[in-house]
Amino acid sequence: MTSSSIITQSVYSPAEDSYLLAAAVEQYAHGKVLDMGTGRGLQAITAAKKREVKSVVAADVSEDALKHAAATAKKENAKIKTLKSNLFSNVRGKFDTIIFNPPYLPEDKGIKDDAIYGGRHGYETLQRFIGSCREFLKDSGIILIVFSSRTNRQKVDEAIERSCLEFEELEQKHLFFETLHTYLIRKSQLLLQLQQKGIKGIALFEKGNRGVLYKGSYRGKTVVVKAKRKESAAVATIENETNWLKKLNKEGIGPKLLIAGKGWFAYEFVDGGFITDFIGTCKDAAKVKDATIQMLQQCRKLDEMGVNKEEMLRPQKHVLIGKSGKVTMLDFERCRKTQKPKNVTQLCQFLAGNYANSMLRQKEININREELLAAAQQYKHSQNEENFKKIWIAVLGADRK
Repeated sequence: MTSSSIITQSVYSPAEDSYLLAAAVEQYAHGKVLDMGTGRGLQAITAAKKREVKSVVAADVSEDALKHAAATAKKENAKIKTLKSNLFSNVRGKFDTIIFNPPYLPEDKGIKDDAIYGGRHGYETLQRFIGSCREFLKDSGIILIVFSSRTNRQKVDEAIERSCLEFEELEQKHLFFETLHTYLIRKSQLLLQLQQKGIKGIALFEKGNRGVLYKGSYRGKTVVVKAKRKESAAVATIENETNWLKKLNKEGIGPKLLIAGKGWFAYEFVDGGFITDFIGTCKDAAKVKDATIQMLQQCRKLDEMGVNKEEMLRPQKHVLIGKSGKVTMLDFERCRKTQKPKNVTQLCQFLAGNYANSMLRQKEININREELLAAAQQYKHSQNEENFKKIWIAVLGADRK
């Protein structure tokens, strides 16, 4: 710490953000209430005066803040219970309403004040709160927060989605130097369904064009939950993929489907790397060759079933290689029945492309591109075993292993 650094431990005095949040508390707070970071206690006292509120816990990391809140509540004849807690560290139980007016400003260099600064960028404290809050929220409960445009609204929204929560903006207030936002947050219907089915520890894993992936645990196994993105205009893709995985799993294709519900399904997590990453980093040429064999075999099986996957031209994000070396194809939402499946021919185009072909050559898998594309053309017109064997030979040589 430099000599010019300033450390303050103030108790936050109510300002525009406080009164904006208090208006939401007045309208929505009910049941068992937790006021996180209570400061001088405005939110806790506002809640305690409501007939719909049964009890109020006012929590803060600052003992001075708790003394202020308790004294003010006593003067206003508002019944609250104070609790010293660093966010949820000492909180127990679940609540119908959780209120938080967080410190949300980006830090000014050389000044540290936990009452107003939410971290280096301003949103860090609010991110930690959102990441922990759902464990203390009843299934029908709500969370009321306020923050500033200086906090980085996108980061707040991302934190809410990452925890499988949803929100609505209740009000905005434009000031000269910033805009204040009040949010009402609740558990999403997806989260409620997953909790009911026994899936725990849900956290955002990855977002695709049509689907969103969450990672969690189910009966001792790590799982991935796939649901439709709200922004996607695609129709019935989750239901389509669920139905196809049931069929394809019987043929050893796709991630292992474990459980499904309305608008989502969960499959066993595959610990591994995507195909191009695997080829690039794997030092064992035999393992790379085996993975290529498995991809060909699975594409051939799909063709034999009269199924089109639609993703094998660009399988970089659609094929995983597990630590055991097993190939797992992903993303079957566009899968459909067809008289002219093209899984093998699309894979051939990928393998013959400059990028994949060059990587395979570095692993001593020397594919004759012209021979492979000619064999693929023959296979396209007649998808029989003889023409598939020509592709196999073009990719891996005469040894069919």
